[in-house]
Amino acid sequence: MDRGNAGIVAVIDDDNDVGDVLGGLLEAMGYQVETYRSGMDFLSNARFDRLACLIIDQNMPRMTGLQMVEQLAQQGVNIPALLITGVHDQEVERQAVKLGVMTVLEKPMSHHELLRFISVSVG
Repeated sequence: MDRGNAGIVAVIDDDNDVGDVLGGLLEAMGYQVETYRSGMDFLSNARFDRLACLIIDQNMPRMTGLQMVEQLAQQGVNIPALLITGVHDQEVERQAVKLGVMTVLEKPMSHHELLRFISVSVG
């Protein structure tokens, strides 16, 4: 998939507060942001060709972040992804690496680490 004009950061998190805070931070830093409240919402409504990177919560109901990344891979969609999780889990990290997730951060995460991932992904 050609993503040459991609420039939007997608935040996928079922927690409204987390999604709003991340979206606000990124917009304050000058990024365009789209927020989605579930993996299913994202998969159904996002225009993948417009996205520079994904920030995905691991622990969401009905579909975890890793399950969402796996669905994208099955569709041939490859967008740089950062997975955020509230609990350190080596199995989640191992699966994330296997699925091509670039970074796994534990909440509360450093804004510097988050912004570094995005600046590398957006270019």
